[in-house]
Amino acid sequence: MRVMDRMRRSPVSVSRSDTLHHALRTMETWKVRHLPVVEGDRVVGIVSDRDLKKAAPSPFDRDTAQEFVRFTSAVTVKEVMSKEVVTTSPHCPIEEAAALMFEKRIGALPVVQEGRLVGIITETDVLGVLAEMMGATRTASRLEIEVPANPGVLTDVIRTLEGQQAEIASLVTLPARGGARRLLIMRLRTINPDGVVSALAERGYPQVVSEFVR
Repeated sequence: MRVMDRMRRSPVSVSRSDTLHHALRTMETWKVRHLPVVEGDRVVGIVSDRDLKKAAPSPFDRDTAQEFVRFTSAVTVKEVMSKEVVTTSPHCPIEEAAALMFEKRIGALPVVQEGRLVGIITETDVLGVLAEMMGATRTASRLEIEVPANPGVLTDVIRTLEGQQAEIASLVTLPARGGARRLLIMRLRTINPDGVVSALAERGYPQVVSEFVR
């Protein structure tokens, strides 16, 4: 899956000369938390709801609502935006975009192609993909099993499941114990995984944690 498959196309944006008041209203209207700042179709910055809230005083700290509007109308986006923008491309694998957001501690990536803004992908979009990849959007039996990080082990586990006619909804592997072992997290389309658990134990995988999840 690529960024283009989950990005929001034609994202709402602002310009450097727009006011803080305009940016706040735009976020409220479109229910977004990040606004690319553009000059034409080129990204020159990004502003988040956190940036705006830090820059703008609380309306409860002002004498009147009109005074708050007057203040936010006097400050431009250019004064509060982040100029060092981390971007991605439409063809970037979704997991690499997620890793980039995690590494940079940012909540959104403008998507740029040939220098032009073509979309935006946010942490919410990535979390949605993660939930689907983990099979968390469907009722299933969830199994956790720690196995040696040896060639052929995963194949053996899958064949054991197939022998029980268990349909795998999702399967994710993670390093365990410093990389010497692997943690397999599986979701099976069954409400009773007892047969699978027993079959895995017979194959030498006794430490299986299972639960039924919705």
